[in-house]
Amino acid sequence: MPHSTQPPFVDPVDVVVVGGGPIGTLLGVQLAKFGCRPLVIEKDDKANAPVYGRATTLWPRTLEMYDQLDLLDPLLAMGVISQTGMNFRHGNLAPGGLVFAYGMDKHGETSCDFALHLRQRLTERAFEHELAKLHQPVLHLHQLEGWTESVDPADPYPVVCVVRNLVSGLTYRVKTRYLVGADGGKSFVRKTAGIPFEGERSASKWIRMDALVKTNMPNSRMLNSVQSDTHGLVLFCPIDEGKTRIGYVYNDSLKEKYGDQVTAEIAMEEAKKAVAPFSLEFVTLDWHTLYGIGQCMATTFVQDRVILVGDACHTHSSGSAQGLNTGSHDAINLGWKLALICKGLGMADILLDSYNQERKSSVQQVVDNDRIIATLISGHLPPKFAHRTESPRDLLTEWFDNSRVQAFTLGLGVGYESVTPSVINRTAVGPPIATIKPGERAADATISRIGTHELTRLHRVLRNTGRFHIVVFAGTPSITKDGLTSFRMESDAFTKLYPRHDEVLTYTTLIVGQGIGAAESLGQQPWGMTWFDHSAAAHTAYGIDVVAGAVVVLRPDGHVGTVIGLDDRGALSNYFGAFLH
Repeated sequence: MPHSTQPPFVDPVDVVVVGGGPIGTLLGVQLAKFGCRPLVIEKDDKANAPVYGRATTLWPRTLEMYDQLDLLDPLLAMGVISQTGMNFRHGNLAPGGLVFAYGMDKHGETSCDFALHLRQRLTERAFEHELAKLHQPVLHLHQLEGWTESVDPADPYPVVCVVRNLVSGLTYRVKTRYLVGADGGKSFVRKTAGIPFEGERSASKWIRMDALVKTNMPNSRMLNSVQSDTHGLVLFCPIDEGKTRIGYVYNDSLKEKYGDQVTAEIAMEEAKKAVAPFSLEFVTLDWHTLYGIGQCMATTFVQDRVILVGDACHTHSSGSAQGLNTGSHDAINLGWKLALICKGLGMADILLDSYNQERKSSVQQVVDNDRIIATLISGHLPPKFAHRTESPRDLLTEWFDNSRVQAFTLGLGVGYESVTPSVINRTAVGPPIATIKPGERAADATISRIGTHELTRLHRVLRNTGRFHIVVFAGTPSITKDGLTSFRMESDAFTKLYPRHDEVLTYTTLIVGQGIGAAESLGQQPWGMTWFDHSAAAHTAYGIDVVAGAVVVLRPDGHVGTVIGLDDRGALSNYFGAFLH
């Protein structure tokens, strides 16, 4: 086998990411932004890959997380947004369908109260472009051949990967701290590591296609659905370039009629029947596929120096478009933790265990929900509803109409507050001082800039830079001044204890009301950037009493780490000391 000692990248690297899809590139972008050296390799020639196919929908929480990483704007420029949609039956509006995606402006205080639809390859290209700007380009046509792990505990780069350039045939040995498998449902990394992938596949199959179409369906550029008597719940989703993603159930009668050889002509003809009585004319068909439905999950997402993300550790149907969204939660949960470890700031065992526990818990809920959704869409009753007499169509409406299911599906209800024990999401001892809980998504609110009174949103201030945000909710300073003085002593003591604190955290101060200056209003120097909580909306969103104040520690990924009182001495050291060196 040809071998080169001159790899086309810096060796060693902090993390080798196998898989140049959206999740691998998303993780790579974060690691590069956060001060690490990632190497993202992809065995296919994605640089020249067609756009069609794969995931198309990004839900509100995913969009929030992308925005806090400064990755959203290029996607907004290419995609199509939807806030609502219509469900049809026999040509008329009907209850049910994709209920969770209708009226997304009613789901909390998020500014991303919409879904964004664009094909996966466009998302990948945007992330690849960002990686290139960070001087960490994706290496296409590079394949992982295998790896070994050193048993020397003093070796900072104990994983040695063998990477082959599929164009030249040359192989390179790359030393790294960690190996991440982001290489899809058939993951080579997962299989080679011997990590079991447990789950089940049903007999159900669905058809999906991307096409430029003409139709008389009302509001056809919304996220619509059709309840067909013959083709199940039909997806009719707008995507980029004026095209539409269409999907329907490949039922038993279609299987008997066509078998597994579904041509483009068959897929289009059945799509026309699926949306009847609306007309459907195909101008162009980019892509179509017939695929089986199943749910699988790796027994662990972390094994020694090997970490799995995205489809490499979980697969499920596209019934509620969770694949890319769930994988994004994986990558953004992992990115900051891995960066802290690689920079020698974080405790590897605790941070990686938190990734494993938090994401496995959340993914298990995705998988459990998907078993129900996919079964009902396919026209069958799942075990949960085996005793019910209603039709699968009506039961699916009931399921999607549940507010908790809606919030979780849109990502806004994804949290880690139930994952215990956890030093990352730490509940303070004593009476509660806020309604928001550790592990929950950090709420958004409108705040104002000092002097100009320009309005902005808290989420835009609290960007994901890989560092924690310590947000001082100062309340009404004339009342909370003693508590603020106490917290000054606490923050000063913490600074002395952690000389590299600037690499780990940043401060933000929120003052209730308006004033002529931050220090003037506080009676002392503020902590970090300061904003006026002019209507007390931020204090209210977090459930913090304006006459008491509090300090909220936010994780880099936008979840609450802990909430402490202004006079809780030693609280910062106790929290960060549990997982920082």
